[in-house]
This record gives sequence, C-alpha cells and structure tokens, in this order.
Amino acid sequence: MGGEMTCRKCGTALPARPGPGRPATYCSKACRRAAEYELRRIQAALETVEGQIRSCRFGWGGRSMERDFPKYEAERVRLEARLRELLDDGSEDD
Repeated sequence: MGGEMTCRKCGTALPARPGPGRPATYCSKACRRAAEYELRRIQAALETVEGQIRSCRFGWGGRSMERDFPKYEAERVRLEARLRELLDDGSEDD
C-alpha cells in the first residue's frame, strides 16, 4: 500500500492503523457525513446533466440545445471525476 492515506473529503493525513482491519477513509464522522452529502448532491446533479444531454441529442429543446451540448458534456465529465475521487478506495486497478 505504500503512500500515506488521507481523508477523502478534507485531505487530512490519517494515522496508520495498527493491526488488522480496514483502513480509515475519513478523519472524522463530520467528514464522512459531508462526503455522503456531497455524493448525493453529485448524483442528483449528474441526473440533471444527463437529462440535458439527452435533450440535446434527441433535439427535444430545439436548436438552442445543440450549442449547449459541449457545456453539459464538460459538466458531466467534471462531476464524474469528483465522484471517482470520493469513491476511490486507493487500490490501483489496471
């Protein structure tokens, strides 16, 4: 495992876990709850953006939606990247 573990929410260094068990991923209950809240917000935002992307693709919003597609796609990519950061377990899967 190598590197120092940090809190997924605030980035604070986490103490090494002595003995068996799953390593900590958050420095406190407050950070865990804040991350859970952020995950729910990101999921809701992704649903909205994906709906907007569908509207662009199927032309439900008319011509004006077509020019907005890159903006919605960039937001989808940004939200998914943050979601991956919060859910990353630190393992290196290839």
